[in-house]
Amino acid sequence: MTTAHTEESAARLARQLSRRFKLVNIAWIVISLLQLSTVIGAVIAAWNFYVIYKRWRLPELIATRSPAAVAMFEGNEGWYITFFLINLLGGIVGAGLVAFEFVAIRGPVLKNRALFTRGAVR
Repeated sequence: MTTAHTEESAARLARQLSRRFKLVNIAWIVISLLQLSTVIGAVIAAWNFYVIYKRWRLPELIATRSPAAVAMFEGNEGWYITFFLINLLGGIVGAGLVAFEFVAIRGPVLKNRALFTRGAVR
């Protein structure tokens, strides 16, 4: 952890990141529905719906500062590159959303990993 956090600031950060991820999930649903309008888009949409399904509970894990949230983000740079490239085929908005999640959610979770291993709400 690079900066000292109080319990209140740690909880606030976790809630903020959780809200961001919930919005990302909703945005993926909208994008995936729009992608259904083309054949290649339908394949990409199917992939995105699968990803949404697998990661639906991640906002809750972030909000409760579960160590599982850190584990879901560690060592997955290759997955993000693949996710980005697949969605680049389906449209620049999807690729932008992948980039946003990588920088605005994954980055802060990993930067503050100690908040998710100590004092997590279980």
